[in-house]
Amino acid sequence: MYVIIGGGGAGLACVEGIRSVDKDSKITLISAENPYTRVYLAEYLSGEATLEKLSVKPEKFFEENNVNFVKGVVKKIDESNVYFVDENGKEREIHYDKLLIATGSKPFVPPIKGVELNGVFTFWSLKDAEEILSYIKREKCRRAVVIGAGPIGLEVAQSFKEMGMEVAVFELMERILPGVADFEVAEFIKREYEQMGIQIYTSERVKQIYGEEKVKGISTSNWEDFPADIVVLSTGVRPNVEVFSGFLKTNIGIVVDRRMETSREGIFAAGDVAEAQDVFGKFCIIGSWINAVSQGKIAGMNMAGKDVKHRGGIRVSTIKKVRTPMISIGTNSDEKLVFKSEKFVRIAYFDGDRLVGFQSAGRFMDLKLSGLIQLLITRGINIKDKEEFLRRPFRYFDQKTIFYRWKSVKV
Repeated sequence: MYVIIGGGGAGLACVEGIRSVDKDSKITLISAENPYTRVYLAEYLSGEATLEKLSVKPEKFFEENNVNFVKGVVKKIDESNVYFVDENGKEREIHYDKLLIATGSKPFVPPIKGVELNGVFTFWSLKDAEEILSYIKREKCRRAVVIGAGPIGLEVAQSFKEMGMEVAVFELMERILPGVADFEVAEFIKREYEQMGIQIYTSERVKQIYGEEKVKGISTSNWEDFPADIVVLSTGVRPNVEVFSGFLKTNIGIVVDRRMETSREGIFAAGDVAEAQDVFGKFCIIGSWINAVSQGKIAGMNMAGKDVKHRGGIRVSTIKKVRTPMISIGTNSDEKLVFKSEKFVRIAYFDGDRLVGFQSAGRFMDLKLSGLIQLLITRGINIKDKEEFLRRPFRYFDQKTIFYRWKSVKV
């Protein structure tokens, strides 16, 4: 009996991984929500995307793969059973032979006075998006504040602007996209948002969210009274490890090896909850749909008896809604090259001749090349003419055929 906890990218890919090896054994998948992707939640908020676009698998996916899908919240696991509360509030337990934990992550709520007020939301789930839309309509909100200028916070801010609201973003760090984009890319994107009419304030500590029963505004290190009808907290996420931390080895997430197996034999973890080695050999959590899917597939195959190892994930962050899209891939290093023009900016990071990181703002072509750039980084393919690569990365790839090939002259 296989049991999967979590119905996101990792959990669904695990089903496919198992079924690629074992066509018949029973699979039960327990999830608090019906499966969907968070990738287009900001578009759903602004009305650009429908519920259908959030769907990740056909309606018959579970039936076709002989999966027993159960809605519920897991409370405990032990060596052979999972204990959970189903959607009717009934306490249940189920036996497993092999288990995957793919519980993802949850929003971090900072210790700011007033976060409990009506009109203060996080933005991480479909439920969050629907509650925000309901509140805006009910309260006729006109002024929105987003706390946190990461990729999600900025996309939420743009969605609010597209809904006709006055929008301000407050960021604690000295630039937007901290930990995601270097100064040149961050400033480029900041300018784009300001041209939309979105106010962005950096190096601002939010001291309080004030109001009586519902939010009326915020006070910061430089603003005593900044009015707001709605506030969205976009201040990072934390892996859902609390249920498992006393039973499995955890650090920030659940620690796994390259087979995606945890400290206990037969129990695997994948996705945002798993702390695994990246392509550089560093243990970390990589919160992306692509990484969750690849880890889940590897875990499923190993659960079914294979012995395959994950090459290691690579961090990829994007902002796709703006007219000048942003992408950030990999890591940074001491060797940094920058190419700037009026319309776009690129940054590449190297370790010798190996590309280890790439950032870009303003070029849709760079988004299209992101998979190939990830391949360059993952496989450690040397780049001899670094400046030429930075100026014209698309010339490093032969796009005349369906399958991309490396140009031997350049690599």
